[in-house]
Amino acid sequence: MRLVAMAACAAVFVLSWAVPSARAQTAIPSGDMPETGTWTGFMQNPGGTPFGVTIVFPDAGESMPGVLKVEHLTQEDFRVEEAHLLEGILSFAWWPSMRIHCQLEREPDGVFVGACSDEDASMGPVTIAPPGSATSVERLSWERVQQRLGRLERQMKYRDLDMLDGPRGQQADAGGYRLYALDEGEGIPVVFLSDLGESLRVWDYAHHDVQAFARAISYSRSGLGYSDDFPSSSEVERTPSMLAEELHTLLQNLEAGPPYILAAHGLGAVFARTFAAQYPGAVAGLVLVEPVHEGEGQRLAAMDRDSMDRYLAGKNMLYGLASDAERDEFGIYRDIMETGAFSGDGALPDIPVAVLTSLQIPETPRWVGETEAGVRARAELREELLDGLTWSRHVQTRRSGTWFHREEPDFVVEAIRDVMDAAATGATSGRR
Repeated sequence: MRLVAMAACAAVFVLSWAVPSARAQTAIPSGDMPETGTWTGFMQNPGGTPFGVTIVFPDAGESMPGVLKVEHLTQEDFRVEEAHLLEGILSFAWWPSMRIHCQLEREPDGVFVGACSDEDASMGPVTIAPPGSATSVERLSWERVQQRLGRLERQMKYRDLDMLDGPRGQQADAGGYRLYALDEGEGIPVVFLSDLGESLRVWDYAHHDVQAFARAISYSRSGLGYSDDFPSSSEVERTPSMLAEELHTLLQNLEAGPPYILAAHGLGAVFARTFAAQYPGAVAGLVLVEPVHEGEGQRLAAMDRDSMDRYLAGKNMLYGLASDAERDEFGIYRDIMETGAFSGDGALPDIPVAVLTSLQIPETPRWVGETEAGVRARAELREELLDGLTWSRHVQTRRSGTWFHREEPDFVVEAIRDVMDAAATGATSGRR
């Protein structure tokens, strides 16, 4: 039985409500109980009608249940049990004509937003504020709730991964030094390349899902994570070409033969493009997540030179305190941003390519690249990357920040599937 039109049918709930008398009233454990007192907020039924509610949570250790009151309803109150507040997640159950579970996430201002559901279906959005604060009907948005529920779902799905510490995978030779690589699954190799200074662990979520249908290989470049640093005795400079060769050697020693699907984030996209140009025919497709483009530094500087200079100066100071490998990688990034030069062939081979771009704008942009105009300019440059390709996708969305692989890994996994399918079938469906 689905609950509908809760505000209009509140009287029906009261008439049909009967809490099982045999159910014991157990004390709510202290330490994970919501703040004692009256919480106020709004719920919305599936038809879109909001109605005010208050919830009174008892003191810790009391055997009495909490009480939920519905606006404009003077009849018997509803019983609230199983209230917990843990790591910013508020959950509780309440009893009208049937059992309803609620799960909400705390926002930065302390207000909780989430949803309630019965056994069969979602009831709709809910927002509630602790004693002494207030919330508004404007927070009742399914888009807002879905973002929070998505985060809750990811926390549950990947919690075992998040609890793992230390190195993951195995050491493999990359030509006189060893890199850590995580190699799981079977099928066409999908290789994950991280952004500037990041280890293989940033790909945990996407790697976990991809290894179910392909051979997922994530790795830490030399000097990052638990990988050996590039030998200081070597006279070879750390460049995109050198890092592409490092990956090629690693894949050979892992006995992972081409063709590959490369999934890369940020500066990793520069290394992926270099690899594709350096080893023609070895790459079947590319998934580029927020890729660094060689033209963005000059484009953004033309919009606000002072902001661009301050941004690079701050980064330069930050990476001055970092490891040799991180400083070297930042040097590659800085040179690209300042000169607009790309060390390899800038054109992509005619293989399936998907690009993911975040259109989210921070409330307080820190530099020109985070402004509405800056984000749009970077999206336009990434669109130019796809010119002339037989098959390509450019996903532009505000549903995720720049870390798609951590915030919305399904976007990345779906793009990998699409590129794999296009590569396998020789798709010629063109742009979308």
